[in-house]
Amino acid sequence: MRPILESLSQSTAKVLIKIAFTFEPLAPTILTIFINQRLHRYKESGIVNNYKTHTKRLGRYHYQIELQLDLTNIQAAHLAVNLLPTQLSIFRRWHYD
Repeated sequence: MRPILESLSQSTAKVLIKIAFTFEPLAPTILTIFINQRLHRYKESGIVNNYKTHTKRLGRYHYQIELQLDLTNIQAAHLAVNLLPTQLSIFRRWHYD
């Protein structure tokens, strides 16, 4: 029974990897949609005056994300103190592992 389960899990993993590689070129579009949704919420709440985003696929798993934010001094300070540390904290563990 165990060899059958191992074989099944290996074949399932291979299929999932192939699916991920198939949809990888769509990542810039998905990233742009996600970033625009988040920035739209920030604009509605007054954290950001205006924004513009552009995501470009440079190669497989390499992307360039351009953000243009229109902020006042108070909004910039609010972003730097309150939002950026919490948004970047998810990368701290990954970076130091």
